[in-house]
Amino acid sequence: MSSAAYVGRVGALAVALGIGSAVFAGQAWADDTASSSSSASTSASSSSSASSSSSVERPAATTGPKARAEKPRRWGKTDKSDTSEAADAGSDAGSTDEPAAKSTGKRPSWKKPDATQQTPESSADSTETTPAPTRSVRSTKVVSPDPAAPARSTGKLTLVRAAAEADPPARAVERPVVKAVVEVARSMVDWAHQKADAGQGQTAPPPFLWALLSVARRELETLSAARTTRVTAASLASDAPQATAVAAAAVTPYSPWLNPQVSASTNFVSWVTGGYSYGDPLKANTVDRFSVWGTDVGTMWDNGMVDDPSTPYNEHQVLIAVGDTFSGPNMTGRHIFNTLFRSSDTDLSDGITIPNGEWFTGNYFGGAPLDGPVNARPIINPQKWLPSSVTMIPTAGVSVNVPVTKDTPYGTIQYVSYMSVSKWGSSGKWTTNYSAIGYSTDNGENFTIDPKSIRNNSFLSGNKNFQQSAFVKGDDGYIYMYGTPNGRQGAAYLSRVAPENILDPSKYEYYKAASKSWLGSSPAGWVKGNPSAATAIIGKTGGFFGFTKPGYTVSEMSVQYNEYLGKYIVLYGDQNNSIVMRTADTPEGVWSDATVLMTQQPGGIYAPMLHPWSPSTEGTGSDLYFNLSLWSSYNVMLMHTDLTKV
Repeated sequence: MSSAAYVGRVGALAVALGIGSAVFAGQAWADDTASSSSSASTSASSSSSASSSSSVERPAATTGPKARAEKPRRWGKTDKSDTSEAADAGSDAGSTDEPAAKSTGKRPSWKKPDATQQTPESSADSTETTPAPTRSVRSTKVVSPDPAAPARSTGKLTLVRAAAEADPPARAVERPVVKAVVEVARSMVDWAHQKADAGQGQTAPPPFLWALLSVARRELETLSAARTTRVTAASLASDAPQATAVAAAAVTPYSPWLNPQVSASTNFVSWVTGGYSYGDPLKANTVDRFSVWGTDVGTMWDNGMVDDPSTPYNEHQVLIAVGDTFSGPNMTGRHIFNTLFRSSDTDLSDGITIPNGEWFTGNYFGGAPLDGPVNARPIINPQKWLPSSVTMIPTAGVSVNVPVTKDTPYGTIQYVSYMSVSKWGSSGKWTTNYSAIGYSTDNGENFTIDPKSIRNNSFLSGNKNFQQSAFVKGDDGYIYMYGTPNGRQGAAYLSRVAPENILDPSKYEYYKAASKSWLGSSPAGWVKGNPSAATAIIGKTGGFFGFTKPGYTVSEMSVQYNEYLGKYIVLYGDQNNSIVMRTADTPEGVWSDATVLMTQQPGGIYAPMLHPWSPSTEGTGSDLYFNLSLWSSYNVMLMHTDLTKV
């Protein structure tokens, strides 16, 4: 069947479902070749390919050169003398004192561990630390890559076959418009299924609606299965005179929308999770490598380590924690509450590469913790001494550098804040039992839940406003933790703590904004040990009509300091499911009005999680990258925003 017929069938289905506008908004093309000749050609191509498949050898996966040269870390070991002094000052301030002024022009005051601290043996010889780098001056100049750095992989698979065999004919070229139409139509059918599914106490939909949806779904699956991928020819392999190298399928972004440029500033880059196959086998492809068909959230943080050039892998990584994870389509198969991925990829312009897993090798720097050769395993597990959960979802992560000891062999501790969900409600609403923090001393391979860190969700306590979290390191030695209530209808609150006390809520200080009333006024200040004293600093403002403005409510959020802007930035989804950004000079604000980066998209978007190695974050450009979840596909994708266009 020709591509024109495919477009026609999808268009007819779209019109029947009332979404014809989604098809006619784009431009379709039609092949002049008759369907019969196209079918014959495809059949001949398939036959030829099948006859040569037995002689094709797939090279074994090997570990290539390190993806990146060692780069300085922005965060290091805390100077405890400075931290304790700042903490004491905060404690003495009381509940109504003005917040302490920023004590230094440097950013951050965290110190990088000495290179000699990378092994337990060498830690005893030296305890010197290197001063943290000062904040760079805002610049729009992009730093050119180091010409001496190892070249990146071309991202193409190579298949080797006997030179005597004739080159197989190229298969039909996949048309991006057809792919886009199929993806949009599939998303709309999934959405219609959800709407048609009768909930408890609701009237079942008419039978003809289910029949229409079933036919539509079957047609889309047939069309999707019929799509083919282009294979291009390649030159002779230099190390195999008797073999010919054939390039793998051309890389396609698999955009879930007709136009991957979703706004003037923001565009889709690639999928991070799911069964999507790119030219580079380390991008996505998580079904075959980790048994992860679908997952969401994808909060990211720098693991705080320094690469050891003597090892074949890169110890300096970004850790990516995800939520509910399924091994089958449509949230079926094996279900685990969460898992974690690792990456050392610094070139985010074409997506995020995740190395393959390391099964029974003792290597804690593989793509994910495993409980089987290709099975990712959860990092946060239910405990008998805690309330039962329907799921446990990581919402934030941060690393803290510590001395190298027997208990902390890598000189860092990874902390993950997660929420225990007790019940799902309607769209955007759920109820939590509590939030808590787990810690890991082996690069996220194993986490332990500290009982002291638990914040029960009680309407009598301010801990109800810290059920979901976002971490950011300040320039004053504190770790700042933002919190929101369960669900997506609340505002954001702020606390801070010295790194060594991150597991003890009683040591946190909570930000109370200045207030005025007929009873009097009180200045802004930090209140120790009382989460109920915290006041909202982001969202729920604007008066009676505040809900009409972008950014009124705060859902899953992510915060970091952006060197390019010279400000703190926060990303979150608002009451319209738009992804918005705000900026501030300090963690407590005052925060700017919300700027919409992208509006709600077909399929449902949520949980924008900032990448810590974005060029704008590190001061090497204006590009900002973040993970974003799509409900209809139930997977995580990488998005890009050009800050010069915001």
